[in-house]
Amino acid sequence: MDVKTLVEVAPRDRFTRVCALTGAGISVAAGLPTFRGPDGLWRLSPEMERAMHAQLLPSNVDALWSVWGSMFHVAARSGPTAAHRALADAGASVITQNVDELHQRAGSHDVVEIHGSAGRARCLDEDFCGWIGPREEAERTDPPQCPQCGEPARPAVVLFGEMLDPEALTTARKLASECDLFLAVGTSGRVAPASWLAPTAREAGAYCVNVDLYPDGPLDSAFHARVVGDAQEVLTEWAR
Repeated sequence: MDVKTLVEVAPRDRFTRVCALTGAGISVAAGLPTFRGPDGLWRLSPEMERAMHAQLLPSNVDALWSVWGSMFHVAARSGPTAAHRALADAGASVITQNVDELHQRAGSHDVVEIHGSAGRARCLDEDFCGWIGPREEAERTDPPQCPQCGEPARPAVVLFGEMLDPEALTTARKLASECDLFLAVGTSGRVAPASWLAPTAREAGAYCVNVDLYPDGPLDSAFHARVVGDAQEVLTEWAR
């Protein structure tokens, strides 16, 4: 069922435990491009391919800092969008596929980053050292180095070929199973592990809504309804 507003199907005051799964679409208003499409990073950034694959390490560390570092600096300058603030104002827990830390900057407290964060760095020698911390500590040197052992450092994002954090996945499933309203914002939610979060929430009794400005195909069966619209407007109206 496609509807015009979130208020129409899920009035804010009817729900006490809101959980939002967010993707790249929620951060477009902060100046961050999505990955796919004519204006997506896959097309615009020639280094994107090198910055996505763990098997290219350590030769692609420069590309990691160029792509993910640039993305984080854009996010830091722009700050959170109205949609980020709306979720924070509503007290929603957040499971995000993004690495820009804009949910935390908006004031959200329960944030699970299933793809890591470009705001943190980690030692390239993970088995020997294992340091992970604020990116600023690694960027005190050029090129960035681990402040603990001096080896090269990299942004703490999850690349293709790397395992997602089991603790983050466990927490994400817990949040989805305990909410009474599940929102997927700026993402279709069709790619694992995000693809099993909406079904988890629905099976536990939550009302599930997809908010997407450019829906691709029919509504996924895990969702009760879909709001076709800009998350900035949809969530602001809903939270208010």
